[in-house]
Order: sequence, then C-alpha cells, then structure tokens
Amino acid sequence: LGPSTPPNNTMSDGAHYLDEYLANVLPAVGLDVETYAPYVTGYANDDDDDGEDGLDDLIELLRASSESHGDDDASWEEFKKQIIQRRKDYLQSEDTRKELQLIEHQQQKASELQKQIDLAKHNSLELQERKRLDLESKKLENMSADKIALMAKFGYEAENDDDNEEEGEGDKPMTNRDHAAQTNLQNAQQQRSAYKQTKKEAQQETKKAKATKDAKKEERRKRAAKGERHR
Repeated sequence: LGPSTPPNNTMSDGAHYLDEYLANVLPAVGLDVETYAPYVTGYANDDDDDGEDGLDDLIELLRASSESHGDDDASWEEFKKQIIQRRKDYLQSEDTRKELQLIEHQQQKASELQKQIDLAKHNSLELQERKRLDLESKKLENMSADKIALMAKFGYEAENDDDNEEEGEGDKPMTNRDHAAQTNLQNAQQQRSAYKQTKKEAQQETKKAKATKDAKKEERRKRAAKGERHR
C-alpha cells in the first residue's frame, strides 16, 4: 500500500485527486476499484467528516471486504497515512487556488474601477476644455469683424428678445454660457455706442471746421470788396 506514484492532488475533467492512487492501491489489497473507490472519494469529499474516526470506520469496511489483506495492519496503516496526507495537500492547494483567484478577481475589479475613474477624469477635462474654448470664442477680441458688426447691428433687438424670454421663463438661473453671451452682447453694444458717439463728434468737428472755413472765406471776400471801393 506504499506510494508507488507521486500524489496527484488536482481534480480535472471530472477526475478525483485520489483516482490515480486508488486505481493502484485497491487492487493490491484485493479490492475492486469501481466498487470501493467511491467510498474513499466520498469520505475525501465530505467537508463535515469527523476526522480520523470516519476514516478508521472506512478502513474497517475495506479490510472486512478484502480477502487477501484483511489482517495486514501495516498495509492499512500506510493506506490511512496516504489518504490523510493526500487530502491535506489537496485542501491546501485548493485554499491557495481560491486565494489567488480572489486576488485576481479583486485586481480585475480594481483595474476596471481605475479605468472608469480615468475615463471620468478624461471626460471631465475634455468638457472643461470645450467650455473654455467656447468661452474664448465668444470673447470680443476673438470674434471676427463680421460677427462683431452683426452683434453691433442687431444687439439691441437681441437684448429685447432675451428680456422677453427671461420674462417668460421666470427666475431661471443664468449659466456661464448665458453670462458670457450677455457680456459679449454688452461689449458689442458699448462698442456700437462708442462708434456712434465718435461718428457724431466727427460730424460736429467737420461741421465746425466748415463753418470756420466759410467765416474766414467771407471775411476775405469782405476785405477784397472794401479794397475795391477805396480805389
């Protein structure tokens, strides 16, 4: 009943970790493998076994069934030793496998969580950058001359439309985008007002200069007429 082959403590393709050992040892003690192997594997699979007492009862059954080794104490002692050791090795390997599996599962979850965090950060930064570019594009200094001219031309009407919309919407909070648009509109209106003021002042200056020029011209004409009379 000695260990003729190294312990095989794994279960693969439905095979039990004791199958190979039992296939060699049971015939050696005069027992049929197909009949008695399930008794041994059943004991090995029982998580609620009562320790060596249950194994001792199993060995007594096997000894009583053996016609050739029923009185061979040494053989059955070795058999008991092998079953205990192989079961211990298998359970330890299973514990290790489960621990590694748990660690791998936790690492996968941590990796997936980190990917989600990275994606969220990326999306947040991308959104902030889009907002920044949107605000930059609405600044007066970044607008094209045509757009500024259009805003200056239609700014008053757009402001009235915005007022009407605000009256209909009630106390709707102003967003950053709304604030930026309002600021740009005010800047455009101020620029339009400044342009009108400058144009008006220029017209006044032109009118004043023309009046001065006409007055000087009239004074020269009067002088010339007075000189002709003296002659």
